[in-house]
Amino acid sequence: MATTMHRLQISLPEWQVQFLTERAQQEGVSIAKLIRRLVERENEARADLGSADALWELAGLAEDHGPLRDGTPVSERPELYLTGATAGSAHSKPPRTE
Repeated sequence: MATTMHRLQISLPEWQVQFLTERAQQEGVSIAKLIRRLVERENEARADLGSADALWELAGLAEDHGPLRDGTPVSERPELYLTGATAGSAHSKPPRTE
């Protein structure tokens, strides 16, 4: 599938032009192709970041009305849920394992 290209003229500081020139030479591509690659990488990175943001939006949406272990939520004492331990209060030390 052919992509429609648009001509764009921009002004850059000298150091950016030098950076692009050197990088394009290293990669064996034109400055235009290098810029297209950099824009594509940025676009993909933002899409990946958006996926992570979407997961965080789900955090806390559900409520767990199930029983607590010794009245303690999993966020405070996950070992109670992982080991099935029921002894002790929310402020006691976790069980020792040797």
